[in-house]
Amino acid sequence: MDYRPPTMDSLLMKQLLYISFFFCVATSLSAQQISLNFESFPGMAYNGGGGYFYGGGGLELTYQHDFGKGRIRGGLEYRMIDWGNQVSINAGYNFTYYTKDAWRISGTSGLQLGLALFREKPLFAWGLEYSPEVEWQSRKRFFANASLGIRYTNSPKYKNYGNINSVLELPVKVGWGFRLGKR
Repeated sequence: MDYRPPTMDSLLMKQLLYISFFFCVATSLSAQQISLNFESFPGMAYNGGGGYFYGGGGLELTYQHDFGKGRIRGGLEYRMIDWGNQVSINAGYNFTYYTKDAWRISGTSGLQLGLALFREKPLFAWGLEYSPEVEWQSRKRFFANASLGIRYTNSPKYKNYGNINSVLELPVKVGWGFRLGKR
């Protein structure tokens, strides 16, 4: 039997998954939301230069919990890119700027830690993102949201395989969700 010790990337992903799971289970059911976002990633620059490119599409499953003047946000993202796929664990804070009636305007600062799944041995990838967001909340538990942000993504070890290992993109997200507890 060929034993290979776990890599730092796999250990980090497991730890982040456990922390996210614990956070979701340990909090109370009031003021929680779950949403599904459909994503598109038009790009504007990469470490080799600038110019438009399409960075693929994706799905993001997000859990939010009201905290302070905003929401703590965590989730899982699956991204389909022409050279392969990427999975990540996302964490961030969504700060409310304005609310009136059923409308809410906010901004999310977030961090993505993940793996690029295009080689036999996946490569670590990380990203930083800021996304202004508009949300409409029904009188029931349903809400819909849309955002246009800016994201920097880097895969440090990919420079061993290709010329582009970091990109600057303008993620577009449209989604819907449900409140899990009482308002």
